Amino acid sequence: MRDRLVKSLLLLLWICLIFTGCEKMKTDGVTRTVLDNGLTVLIEERHSAPVVAINTWVRTGYFNEPDSLTGISHLLEHMFFKGTEKRKVGELREDTKRLGGYLNGGTIYEYTNYYTILPSTFVQEGLEIQSDALWNSVIDSAELAKEKDVVIQEVKRKLDNPNALAWEKLMELAFDHHPLRRWRMGTPDQISGWSRDDLESYFKKFYRPDNIVLAIVGDVRTSEVLEGVKRHYARVEMPETERLAIPQEPEQSQLRYLQMKGDITQTYLKIGFHMPGELDSDFFALDVLAHILGHGRSSRLSQSLIEQKRLVNSVSSSVFGLKDFGVFLVEAGLDTEDLQEAEVEIFRQIERLKKQQVPYDELFKAKNAIKFSHLSSVETVRGQSFSLAAYEAYGDYRLAQRYLENVDRVTAEDVHRVASKYLVLENASIIENRPESESDDDMSAGQIEETIREGLAERTTEDEGSEGIDLESPRTEGASGGQSGDPTSGSVDVSASSHVLSCGATLITRENHSLPLVSLGVYFKGGRVRESEKNCGITRLMLRGSLKGTANRTGQEIFNSLEALGASINTEAEPDYFGYLIKILSTNLGPGLDIIADVIKNPLFDPEELEKEKEILVARIERNKDNMRDYSIRLFHKALFEDHPYGLNSLGEEEAVRGLGESQVKRWREQHVSSGNMTVVAVGDFDSSRLKEKLDELFEDLRAGEIGAAEIEQVDSDVEKDSVTETRRKAQTAQALGFATCSYKEEDFYALKVLQGIASGTGGRFFHQLREKEALAYTVYGVNRSWGQAGAFYAYIATSPENEELAREKLLDEFDKFKIDPVTDEELEVAKNYIAGMYKIYLETNSAMVRQYAKAHLLGKGIEEVERYPEKVARVTKEEINEVAARYFDPKSLAVGAIRGTR
Repeated sequence: MRDRLVKSLLLLLWICLIFTGCEKMKTDGVTRTVLDNGLTVLIEERHSAPVVAINTWVRTGYFNEPDSLTGISHLLEHMFFKGTEKRKVGELREDTKRLGGYLNGGTIYEYTNYYTILPSTFVQEGLEIQSDALWNSVIDSAELAKEKDVVIQEVKRKLDNPNALAWEKLMELAFDHHPLRRWRMGTPDQISGWSRDDLESYFKKFYRPDNIVLAIVGDVRTSEVLEGVKRHYARVEMPETERLAIPQEPEQSQLRYLQMKGDITQTYLKIGFHMPGELDSDFFALDVLAHILGHGRSSRLSQSLIEQKRLVNSVSSSVFGLKDFGVFLVEAGLDTEDLQEAEVEIFRQIERLKKQQVPYDELFKAKNAIKFSHLSSVETVRGQSFSLAAYEAYGDYRLAQRYLENVDRVTAEDVHRVASKYLVLENASIIENRPESESDDDMSAGQIEETIREGLAERTTEDEGSEGIDLESPRTEGASGGQSGDPTSGSVDVSASSHVLSCGATLITRENHSLPLVSLGVYFKGGRVRESEKNCGITRLMLRGSLKGTANRTGQEIFNSLEALGASINTEAEPDYFGYLIKILSTNLGPGLDIIADVIKNPLFDPEELEKEKEILVARIERNKDNMRDYSIRLFHKALFEDHPYGLNSLGEEEAVRGLGESQVKRWREQHVSSGNMTVVAVGDFDSSRLKEKLDELFEDLRAGEIGAAEIEQVDSDVEKDSVTETRRKAQTAQALGFATCSYKEEDFYALKVLQGIASGTGGRFFHQLREKEALAYTVYGVNRSWGQAGAFYAYIATSPENEELAREKLLDEFDKFKIDPVTDEELEVAKNYIAGMYKIYLETNSAMVRQYAKAHLLGKGIEEVERYPEKVARVTKEEINEVAARYFDPKSLAVGAIRGTR
């Protein structure tokens, strides 16, 4: 009887496999299926938002390329979007945009991936589009020639990015044999020489079903999705992929050093150490070590190099992990004159980790920070699909879940051991990317090593011992009430609620119990819109200064406690309002609220601490000039708004910031921080009634009052504008050009957003004309930003310097077309669908919802706007788009901000 039962069950299983054509397994809410052709499918249902991610993960990247084809994986990724046997150039992206989603890709060392994010109602259509691109791409020689030019522009963009350039040079310095040593996207000469046959050969070699993981996460039904996957992916049969041996890197035996120079405003320092990969048990201890050493404002490097010695304006440490090896990275931004002292201090802090046992509080804080980072990384369907696919490519998607378990097992002895084993001078490589304007200082690796060893030999008071910092208790009172923390749960409020706190402030809440996270913002009207050239930057300085100490806590205690609670805090200075956004593990919300309330009510603004923050802010203002995109947009706003506060530097003006003092900052706070001017927005895993009780208690003694009216000059969009340009030794010219438009409250706002949807995005007019057709740029887009008093519609493009004028002419032609030619019915429908879909995707995170509710309330539309926005967009007509284009796109009012490259 028993044998017959066993045989029957086996027969049933065999029949199931015959009809399903796959091997299927479901654990931890994830269904894993291997199709008959070898392709692995992972499906996770997540019903917290009406969106889905479809992620095609191909286990081939830069490491699989011979030296002669370095970067071909990346070029092939670009060709993925250039058309199939049934879709012409641009139609893959256009069809995805029509569904309200977007299609994109990325190439890195171990993989190439292609992902679609779209409303979950269109998951079957998304699968068909992705599979068509995967199996039926047409590599047309003419399109390949254009795309080579686009990729070359992307290479030049990296040359103009000092951080990215320093990373590439660090890998070249640290590795002699492994492919990581190579410039990963290839050189312009290499790229220009590749043929269609080269790409097709590479595709056939590595794009095989057994070499692909398909991860699907979102608001879907597994059985329905799996049927669609089989329909579109199971029919392709190919031989198994041949795994190629990758050259291994021998152990490094002496310090390596390189000094380089460029047209930059500060020095970028990177120090790398060889370390094991993500599957090695030591990796987890090194991750904890990196968080102790250089993660957050309370870390050892931050406290020593920024707060105490004031040697750098930014510093961090992190682990870069791959399957078989990794790099432990320390990075800093600083003035060149402080380089050697900073390098010595970095190694001194590393030596302390070898000599002294890490206190329990630092270990606890680091582990909580890692847990928080992990949860934040999988808050979106895209993030979770990346995690599942990446770890499945390493052997098992469940490795992601085990990561936190492995981190939790790390001991203080483990941290001491890995620091002693891996963070040694002989295993280090140092890159200094210095401003070219400074005098030469030719140092050898031997001289750098000698300087560091001499510095380490000097005994300091820090070497005598280390004591832990008292932390806030992680036990919460009266505010959290986290309920499920289950991403598959549908426990999400569909709308927000508004309350009035006992102090008179507004509270807006929306519960979302899908993950044990809460985002909470505290905002005040005013700030930057009330600044002038004389005090430009005072709002940011006030926000930063308030975190450096209160009547009850030091700045170090504030950051220590928040990071120990599994929290991050950001200051936000929008054009018309400002505030704090805290993101925290829901179980620790109560103690986190205690800290943020103390920061808001009782800041000290100690003069010495303000001076430190001024130095950091000034360095950030200078560093922003090294960002080609952000700085050209900054110049555009200066040209467009001239003397209006919207035209001032959003970070602050260097001279103004240096002149600000304690009394000015305190007065600025008194003018803005009051109960009648405060709005609190919370979204996440909490109970609204208990949160209100907690906030009533914390803010009952907040100073009453409202912000007074300010006399601010109105924006005149009809006045002739200027061009503001700067010339730099850069490989590209970056320019932003556009026009003043309406405020956030005006009805024209919706037509302008639809116009943006037609002009921008990977299926938009700007992209199609200037990238796909003309191959002038890698990056080109258009956007309308609207604030309390005015708005701006601008296009951004980065090209080779010789194409600056041509690119500008082509963009202005596209602006003119909106005034002359009616948009088509199809363009209108696609744009509206795209806006509606992207809006759902944007609102997937708690923090995005907080920001959206805050803007709608503070700028006068009311929180209902967050739900009604798609409806208002849907009512826009073709005639309204023509009207707003004619109203605002006046050539006489064109403003231009540009950084002209000369290299």
